[in-house]
Amino acid sequence: MLVIFLVFVNLFGRETIASDGEITLKEAINIGFQRAKEWNVKATLTSVNSVDETMGGSRGGKGKRFRWFVQFMAPGTDEHLLIGISEKKITVFRPIKQSQVPTIPYDEIKLDSSDVLQLAKDKYGLKPGKDWATGYHFTLDRIDGMPILTVFGNDRDSRFTRISFNAQNGDVVSAIHKLPYGGGLLSKRMGTDALTKKGMAITGVVAGNNNLVVWGDKKPTQFSTTKQPFIEWSQNKGETWTQLRFNNYVTHAWFDRNDQLYATTEKELWVGTTSKSKGTKILSLDHMIETIDYSTNNHITVLSNGKVYYTFNQGESWEQAIVPKPFYEVQISDNGHLVGLTEERKILQRVNDGWNEITTPNSNDEPLDMKVINNRLFVTTQSGIWIRDLQEANWRKIQVDEVVVKFIKKGEKLFGYTHRGEAIYSINTEDEGKPEKVFDAVDIIVLDVDIIGDTLWIATIPNYSWEEMKIQKR
Repeated sequence: MLVIFLVFVNLFGRETIASDGEITLKEAINIGFQRAKEWNVKATLTSVNSVDETMGGSRGGKGKRFRWFVQFMAPGTDEHLLIGISEKKITVFRPIKQSQVPTIPYDEIKLDSSDVLQLAKDKYGLKPGKDWATGYHFTLDRIDGMPILTVFGNDRDSRFTRISFNAQNGDVVSAIHKLPYGGGLLSKRMGTDALTKKGMAITGVVAGNNNLVVWGDKKPTQFSTTKQPFIEWSQNKGETWTQLRFNNYVTHAWFDRNDQLYATTEKELWVGTTSKSKGTKILSLDHMIETIDYSTNNHITVLSNGKVYYTFNQGESWEQAIVPKPFYEVQISDNGHLVGLTEERKILQRVNDGWNEITTPNSNDEPLDMKVINNRLFVTTQSGIWIRDLQEANWRKIQVDEVVVKFIKKGEKLFGYTHRGEAIYSINTEDEGKPEKVFDAVDIIVLDVDIIGDTLWIATIPNYSWEEMKIQKR
């Protein structure tokens, strides 16, 4: 039931915003019951939940929301009814069939959403949620024979929190919040691991000739890694770090052959960023930059809103190409060839003003990911990794011990993730030998990786688990 208030948001139409259209959980039940009894005179309540919206108002701050879902069942049957309520009016009426579930007698619901919200504030200092489910949200279910009224929000450290009460007497049944574990920058050298920037969400790492740059969020939450964005530079292999001048969240960065730093934000591309200067903006778009790629001689291509932008002179001028189908990513070669992987997992190469499909040796072997390094195309599939020159038609195969589902490209270096990022392989792009496993990611969420010298640098983000809360002292 936790996610239903998000899943069904779009079932409602936009209506006039008015805070007097907000109602409590019990008021929603009363509205729903009137219609449910017309559907089946024996209709009984099974669950209630609030629905996230962007209509303003108190956002649950008074135990009230604009939108609710109330579910009923005809006892002894598989007949159920879903009722959606928006600003006191029924906007969804949907009979459905599903297995029987426990019912909630109306006379057992002694407390309302406004009551449990106040209890949660008094006992645990509950704050309104942000990012994922805004404000306070409420659910009512029958669990272990009890009517359980739950309020969702954030704790005092902005962590997702769920506090459940017995709706008959207000007893606390459960109080838990999502606490982070893991996260940070991991370095691995000669069998020795070291973790720095503990607890941070390190979303990217890139190594230059003698420099190292990392970026991410210093204060991440379960639903956001853009709370306190940062990008830092080290000139001594991670011993000390210097904050770079960047106000926006960085999504990607790389060094060119001269160790000049390029950095991408949501809609912009900058070059020459240092601790003293933000650098020069070489691209600004109206829509989000979805993916970006660069060749070893620093041709650059960007995918945004159905268009591919590319430059052969480090951003002094840009050209555009329309994509024929929605792209998952786009790559550019040293010779300036554009190659895209569509959302339908087709590989297309731009030829003159059109796009031609590149087929893999086995038509049933769907590309999972692809990258272009120098002028060679690397494609990973269920059967292994396939390689071919862009100007030739002969494929070569690299056998791997595990299926690589995603590539990480760092200049002329190539890495591969296995399922769920559980292992990372280094793929030799020169002799095309068997990939070497360089890291086993046990209970670690890896987002990026690079090598400088003999040290492997691994960017990780925290994971989250439910932990019990203690009653807060005022």
